[in-house]
Amino acid sequence: MRFALITAVLALSTGSAFAESKNNTPHALACMKKYGFTYAEWRAYAVPAEKAVPYRKCRDGR
Repeated sequence: MRFALITAVLALSTGSAFAESKNNTPHALACMKKYGFTYAEWRAYAVPAEKAVPYRKCRDGR
């Protein structure tokens, strides 16, 4: 029982560790426009890697 509880707590707490930055801020939306896709396309996972990689760099300020 204790093992199941520890496993559940760890599973719930690590989910946010891999989360990306917010994508609906004005800066993020401007970066989307710069690379030619919409927020709806981003949410639908329809953005190809050649657009997603530079978008993330723009959004994160790198």
